[in-house]
Amino acid sequence: MAKFNVDGHLSNGERLDWLALPEDGETPEDVLIKVRQAAMKKFGDLIWFKRWDHVVASNGYITVRMHA
Repeated sequence: MAKFNVDGHLSNGERLDWLALPEDGETPEDVLIKVRQAAMKKFGDLIWFKRWDHVVASNGYITVRMHA
């Protein structure tokens, strides 16, 4: 399972960003789903319908974004 802290998000007023480190064999889409599920538990089910995307860095970290 990817390593991330659902409470450790960054916000610029328009989106929330989480930094995640995937484990071996995990795709960026797997990480995105796990972050979304954890965010749903924290903020409620309605955030599932927000726009989500991800960015993969050259060092392997994945930034998962939820747009407001």
